[in-house]
Amino acid sequence: MHLFRPIFSLLLVILFFQSARPQPSQVSQPDNQIFTAKLQALIAAAGNNPRLKAADAKVQASFSSVNIRKSLDPPQVAVEFYQAPVASFPNPFKDQMEYDYSIQQMIPFPGKLGAMAGAEQKRTDMLKADRRTLEQDIVRNVKSTYYELYLIYRRLETNHETRELVRSFVAVARKQYETGMGKQSDVLRAQTELSVLVNDSLVLSQQRKSMEGMLNALCNRPITTEIGFIPEIEPVINDYNPDSLMQVAKKNRPELKSMQAGIRMQQAERCAAGKDFLPDFMLRGTYKQMARTTDDWALMIGATVPIAPWSFGKYSSGTTQAEAKTAEAQAELDNMKNMIVSEVNDALLKVESGNERLKLSKETSIPQAQQALESAMAAYKTGKQDFLMLIDIQRMLVMAKLDYHMAVMNLLDSQSRLERAVGISLDEIDKVSERGNR
Repeated sequence: MHLFRPIFSLLLVILFFQSARPQPSQVSQPDNQIFTAKLQALIAAAGNNPRLKAADAKVQASFSSVNIRKSLDPPQVAVEFYQAPVASFPNPFKDQMEYDYSIQQMIPFPGKLGAMAGAEQKRTDMLKADRRTLEQDIVRNVKSTYYELYLIYRRLETNHETRELVRSFVAVARKQYETGMGKQSDVLRAQTELSVLVNDSLVLSQQRKSMEGMLNALCNRPITTEIGFIPEIEPVINDYNPDSLMQVAKKNRPELKSMQAGIRMQQAERCAAGKDFLPDFMLRGTYKQMARTTDDWALMIGATVPIAPWSFGKYSSGTTQAEAKTAEAQAELDNMKNMIVSEVNDALLKVESGNERLKLSKETSIPQAQQALESAMAAYKTGKQDFLMLIDIQRMLVMAKLDYHMAVMNLLDSQSRLERAVGISLDEIDKVSERGNR
């Protein structure tokens, strides 16, 4: 009878540990389609971001400015009461000797308005590229926040699995204590560990709601809108050709397109500044209604003199300023090209490092931690391992699983960073890499 009781207790320990371990049917299977569909829906909703709407309005305002630039100034119409007797003041229609009706129009030298409109069109192109830059930044923020929310869900799942296992620890420790084979301190340690896990679960739930609120803010939706469960996925691991990515980035980064449009705008403004040396014309027609003689009319043609000594410096300085701004824009473009090369290289290194870390966690860390737990369980059954060591090893397994999920999140984030650095999506990057590897 005394021999049967320890054997029965050991069988209970094995049964509890085996029931606490997640079975293959209980493990959530990777579901990349649902994961991607949720992410794409959020990216589409982010199109309502107020900052994007402001950028759209800015582009529209600049587009309207093109018509403003190429339009003539409004004509000036006037009526002059000429040679009015002082005695008739303040009545302008009493005893007038003459009424002069005139209309005049300023006409810039041919080509001036077109040059100014061309510069404004280049500015519109620059703002469109800036809008694309802002859009990519918002998409990057949506993805980064979404991946953090993904990690929180994985931590919540791991926490739930660990709580179930620790509950089995509590039951086993209590049974061992009741049969005289364990200590009360083992029960208290297991209960304390369970309380810590419950508290961690509450903190994670709060973090989940906070991340959902950030995503909803980016999408311009009510802050309490439910995002829904994000399933576990198997990340795609690809090799990328660095040289191809560098070339693609130089062609697709919206910042470069914005700066290139800015250079063209400065060049157009330089052209417009050069035309300031050409005169503008003024036409004025006048009809004179006479009180005592026949009516007559007059025509006046005038022109500005930009090369006058007191005005020449204004226009020559404008040309010099436009040339300096063009040189500044070109230097900034060259610097941005260097920075983009650095960004692409850094993002690519992070992707490669993420691939290695993910592989290490999946193929080495988790299997080793699982083996350590199984070994500790076997030692505990024979009395060679204490209860506290089981909890420590269980923590080690939990950390290995969390490291794996963290590696998945970091890889996804690194891939998103690479997308932003190159200026195109991962699918397009894969196509470029395939062409580069041929």
